[in-house]
Amino acid sequence: MHRPEINSEYILTFSSYYKAMYARDKLMERGIVSDVRRVPTQLLRSCGQALYITGHDLQKVIAILAESQIDAKGIFVVEYGEEKPEYRRIK
Repeated sequence: MHRPEINSEYILTFSSYYKAMYARDKLMERGIVSDVRRVPTQLLRSCGQALYITGHDLQKVIAILAESQIDAKGIFVVEYGEEKPEYRRIK
């Protein structure tokens, strides 16, 4: 599993828009700000929504979602290269 880093940016994908919104609400209840946006086309060719989180401990986010019985389909860390962001799957 990826070592949590406070300054990292993560994308969490879900099986539906509603799960992404529910996850956002549960994190918001705990003071964690996140944003629901489109999944980058490099990760998903069809339309989809994901939860974007920046500057929070990933392990804490995963624990909150597990408590709420919310499963992410995938978790990616965003790594910025010279030309464009790259996405590395960590779960």
